[in-house]
Amino acid sequence: MKRLLAICCILLAAAGLAMAQELVIVHTNDLHGQSLARLATVLEEQRQLHPELLWVDAGDLFSGTAISNLLQGEAEEAAVLQMGLDAIAFGNHDFDFGLQAVQRSLAAGVPWLSLNVLQEDGTTLAQPFVIKEVEGIRVLLTGVTTPDTPRMSFPENVAGLTFMDPAASLEQLLQEQEGNYDICIVLSHLGYGEDLLLAQRVPGIKVIIGGHTHTVLNRPIRIGDTLICHAGSGAQYLGKVVISMDEGYPARGELLRVEESTPPHPRLVELDQRYEAMLAAQLDEVIGYSRFGYVKNGMGILLVQALLEFSGADAALYNGGGVRAGLPRGAVTRRDVFAVEPFDNQVVLVTLTGAQFARLLEAKAMRSSDFYEGPRLVDTSRTYTVATSDFLTTPESSYPMLAQGEIQHLSVPVREVLENYLAEKVLDKAEQGAR
Repeated sequence: MKRLLAICCILLAAAGLAMAQELVIVHTNDLHGQSLARLATVLEEQRQLHPELLWVDAGDLFSGTAISNLLQGEAEEAAVLQMGLDAIAFGNHDFDFGLQAVQRSLAAGVPWLSLNVLQEDGTTLAQPFVIKEVEGIRVLLTGVTTPDTPRMSFPENVAGLTFMDPAASLEQLLQEQEGNYDICIVLSHLGYGEDLLLAQRVPGIKVIIGGHTHTVLNRPIRIGDTLICHAGSGAQYLGKVVISMDEGYPARGELLRVEESTPPHPRLVELDQRYEAMLAAQLDEVIGYSRFGYVKNGMGILLVQALLEFSGADAALYNGGGVRAGLPRGAVTRRDVFAVEPFDNQVVLVTLTGAQFARLLEAKAMRSSDFYEGPRLVDTSRTYTVATSDFLTTPESSYPMLAQGEIQHLSVPVREVLENYLAEKVLDKAEQGAR
């Protein structure tokens, strides 16, 4: 018996030594204001297995739920601080609430990293990188944000910021920090395709942990010596990268599914309930009943119909990325409408010349995911009115001709127009189906 016990102790010690020879990094991206209660449970399980692990995120923490938008990111900010996030890159949606919310988040201690986003004085918006020594490995962590962010955000939200070329910024950083680190890990909010190019342009990156395109890579992609990892969106997965102490620091990765059956972490449940209670009465008011339920594309079609009816315009246009969810079957609440259109966009009416309207239709033909209702043939001798969101009337949008038209701000949120249209034209007044 004593001999068996001794053998078990030796095996356990050997297992512990083996675990200590690896660096473990878990990662998320594009959380978009979702509850992190179940993710927190999986994260804690991994910390019990690997006490020295790092948890990092590739951006878009903010924006996408009613609570996120109404509280401007405060709830998710509190969640990641409580869960012990080690580093996070800025995503384009992390600017949705403006620089004041970003500065509040930085002051609260959210560990943002920002290598390629510069302020007017030439300094980076947040700490450009950090070097952490874990399990004897010096890890250089940095974050890069898509240079397309100004096109994806309202100008006032990124006023004074310059989004530099990520590859050039990384090349300069690695050159300046040569000898100070063993491996470099990049938190990238560039998108999957851009990450593939980044790995080819900048040798010397051990792991790119990516986001922006909501890509699910069950097995990471390897480009040369660089491992590229993406973990979907909405806290559905926790990515896991294991880096060996062996020569060259070989890395491997996998995704851990956060199941619906995963019990939510009690501390995060308490946090969720606190913020839910602030807004529950307003968000849970039933506006009607849906007999069938609607998928996201169906809601996009209804949204442009709602804009047409509200505005009396000739046409209505809405970007596909502005419609984020469908509607459930049965009772429909204001919370459900927030899930469809969570971005607080405002309705505008744009008057275009016939030539400008023709260019708009050409641009729409290249963007099949966007939603449009209106004429398909153009009389260039007349003008056309288009109902859309103020987001699309910025010069950096995918429809720059809208910025060139005569813009009338109607001072009504798109969400309010959609909600009223659903309540009056689409949903049943009572569950039994009577209108």
